[in-house]
Amino acid sequence: MIRAQIVRFHASKRDVERLYACNRESAQVWNMCLELAKNYYSEHRKWISQSELQKQTKRQFHLHSQSIQAVCHKYLFKYKKV
Repeated sequence: MIRAQIVRFHASKRDVERLYACNRESAQVWNMCLELAKNYYSEHRKWISQSELQKQTKRQFHLHSQSIQAVCHKYLFKYKKV
């Protein structure tokens, strides 16, 4: 079971705007993962691999590479049928 705790968070308006911008960018990564996986499946009739997904999203976004990888991993974990 996962326990959550509410924590107060204070940030400047500039920092909050930057966080929202990063959130929007990660949503674009997620959408690209969806599109790449869909196209890959229609071409090859199998699921896209983690390395192939990371290769195709490399240097496409203004996020740290580990952040992009984390989004890709979340996508694969959620949708990949093992």
